[in-house]
Amino acid sequence: MTDGRMLAEAIDMLGAGTAGHDLDGFRARYPGARVRLVAQREEYDGSLHHALLIKERDGATISLSWCPDRALPWPLRGVHRAGEHLLLRVNGVETPVARAIACLDFIWDESRLADRLVTDSLVREVLEEEPEPLTDAELQGAMDAFRRARGLLTGGAVRAWMDRNHISHHELEELVVLEASVARLRSRVAAGRVDDWFAAHGHEFDVARVARVEFTEEPRVPAADGFLDAAERAFADGVARPGEVFATLRRGELSPETTGRVFGAAPGTVTGPFATEHGHLLIKVLAVEPAVLDGTVRDLVERRIFAEWIERRRSTAKIEWFWGAADRTAASGSSGVANPTGTAGRAGT
Repeated sequence: MTDGRMLAEAIDMLGAGTAGHDLDGFRARYPGARVRLVAQREEYDGSLHHALLIKERDGATISLSWCPDRALPWPLRGVHRAGEHLLLRVNGVETPVARAIACLDFIWDESRLADRLVTDSLVREVLEEEPEPLTDAELQGAMDAFRRARGLLTGGAVRAWMDRNHISHHELEELVVLEASVARLRSRVAAGRVDDWFAAHGHEFDVARVARVEFTEEPRVPAADGFLDAAERAFADGVARPGEVFATLRRGELSPETTGRVFGAAPGTVTGPFATEHGHLLIKVLAVEPAVLDGTVRDLVERRIFAEWIERRRSTAKIEWFWGAADRTAASGSSGVANPTGTAGRAGT
């Protein structure tokens, strides 16, 4: 169990205020405990309340909090304003959180949104316990990458994007810090494991370079040397769907049937048709290449390792949904200010 000396030091640290929260030093002195400092903004008066969670190796958790004199009384902590239950207001029409989630209920079977919300919580839990601090240069680099990925190449474009999404400078920086911190965490989780994972599973990233056309009705399979001519005629006749013709496919992205037929085909072979949601797909295999552990594949491997790590954490997490059917609840800061627009100076838009 946690000894009295640790508890006394933790209480002293809480009593010193935000400036006295030397978490790094505390963690270094007590490496056997997982420590999180949780901040909660009280809805009643806007005051900030801190609690320290100390989780030991046996799974037991101790929660410590400290209340200064004349602070918000304990009975009023956690009291919510009515507006806190609102998610959106459009032209005076209010959408409570419960209604918004109910509207999303129909996609529950697909569960992508729910999975992303759970993943975000699991990642934030780790980053709170083991933060990934960024230097000013790293933060600015992350901001520039964030902009490039979204086509925000000018200061005006950034400001328009922020206005359209109702995001402040500070909120934008928080998004960028989170994105960069997750990338650092992903690299940390995968460190030392990429080569072994690739040796065991690297074939999943084998590449097939293909030409492909989706038809609205089942097509006749053309000869290999007439594939593109047939595709052009079909598109001119309105029986081929518009879309990307040349593509790079990876073995692990395809269904077992498609994988066998595409990766088992000799270059120059036309294979298919494959039934799709909108019609029938024909594929001409141009080249098949084994995966090589280059920068692109290394990033893909890191992401797979990270996804597996998240899934293991999810399997032991206590997940509580505060809406919908009861069976959905189950056990299962930056160092500086980045310049979002890339204009002169470290701050400002």
